[in-house]
Amino acid sequence: MNSLIISAIGSDRTGIVSELTEIITKHGGNIEESRMTRLESDFTIIMLVKVDPKWKESLVVVLQGIKDLIITTKSTEFNTVISSENYQISLNGADNEGIVNVLSKYLTEKSMNILDMETYISNAPITGTPLFNLMAITTISEETNLADIQSDLTLIAQKLGVDISINQSEHVVETA
Repeated sequence: MNSLIISAIGSDRTGIVSELTEIITKHGGNIEESRMTRLESDFTIIMLVKVDPKWKESLVVVLQGIKDLIITTKSTEFNTVISSENYQISLNGADNEGIVNVLSKYLTEKSMNILDMETYISNAPITGTPLFNLMAITTISEETNLADIQSDLTLIAQKLGVDISINQSEHVVETA
């Protein structure tokens, strides 16, 4: 089986998921992982699909033919990962520009790979003030000192005026 990443973006409407999954199923595809969400007035989908090589090209052509969706596809392969510890970083506080950039730049500097990240805005219970929320699963190599990371994140939190925590994650990464 071939692995294919499919992303789709289009104006939100009823039936997008049904339409896409029907096409994938009719071409012998199996959805192994997916993320789907509405962002403003658009619906976005990203999925990992396993498909028989003889159906792959046909599947891509049919998907590209959907008129009201922007579809991209990319072949991919199973990724073997070197053993590392996985940690969950949680951040919340006042919504300010650049929070994701500051945090992701720091993670890059420490060679911490982001496996998964979700951000969203919620309203504070009493005041209704917009609060920024972030949850990320990252890898930390065995050589990295967790106490140093925690100390650095405390400084970043103070600079940004947010709360940041880091804890070992149950998130499982497949390894060779």
